[in-house]
Amino acid sequence: MLLGTLGLLLAAAPTAGAVAGFGDVPEDEFYAAAVQWMVANDISDGTSPGCFSPMDSTSRGQLATFIHRSEGEPAGGPNSFVDVAAGAYYADAVGWMVQNGITTGTTPSTFSHDRYVTRGELATFLHRVAGEPSGGSENFADVDDTGFYADAVAWMVDTGITTGTSPTTFSPYRAVTRGEVATFLFRSAGEPSVVFSGDGDCATGELDLQLATAEARSFTLLNDLRAGLGLDPLERTATMDAAARDWSHTMDTIGNVQHSSLPYGENIAWWSAGYATPVDAAEKMHDLWINSPGHYNNMTRANYELIGVGFWRSDSGGWHATHVFSV
Repeated sequence: MLLGTLGLLLAAAPTAGAVAGFGDVPEDEFYAAAVQWMVANDISDGTSPGCFSPMDSTSRGQLATFIHRSEGEPAGGPNSFVDVAAGAYYADAVGWMVQNGITTGTTPSTFSHDRYVTRGELATFLHRVAGEPSGGSENFADVDDTGFYADAVAWMVDTGITTGTSPTTFSPYRAVTRGEVATFLFRSAGEPSVVFSGDGDCATGELDLQLATAEARSFTLLNDLRAGLGLDPLERTATMDAAARDWSHTMDTIGNVQHSSLPYGENIAWWSAGYATPVDAAEKMHDLWINSPGHYNNMTRANYELIGVGFWRSDSGGWHATHVFSV
């Protein structure tokens, strides 16, 4: 385990006035109109009353459902995926995607509904929904011309659906957030006009936003490290993410830093700088872990394929972080 010993807790600023009935969707955010459109068209009703969770990653099952609803929920057909139960909320959507060549799964027998969608996968799904039209070109340094998503990303750039995560990067292996999904679907639909509904109230919105931001940055740093070593990127799953965040919360509750009994490889850390921003916290945890041989070994094991990332910010000061790994 690793400990940091700096800082005092400062209160976080409250979230600005929000729209679409969600307290965590400020009107001035890039995804605000898109979220309002999703609500108006019954594509999403959020993650809980008053909360949309725009910084949370999106699972493959959730994305299948969003795309299916945005297309009017057309009839689909059967699928042969052993991990798609007939009564699952995403089953009809997955069946429709299979029947229309939008997905072939992660293997011939699995869809992996619990895994988070990468930006490259999302680009590919949307491109296929549109009929795989030819696109223009893109200048992203991290989009390999031979990548399965290359044509899709070029089409998204050409049609104005994406401008990338920076002028030179698309981040194809980063998990796509719910706010980004809303925006991509909205732009794919031609950005129809919307009328903002009133403010909402998301009791945990500010904390959730901070945790999701820290977790996203932590995950990006880890996969950047692996990419620099020529290793395959890890994929986040909803189940492992929830386990990791729950354990970070537990460590905060018990006031101790200790390993869990979770059935995974595990890195844990604590930093008492409660004033730190979410990005600061993620970068500090990364720095602590890469400078500890045992933790670094977990981060760079070639046979690991999956990861869960979970942070917690204490009321009394400090950050806890957990990474869990699996093959």
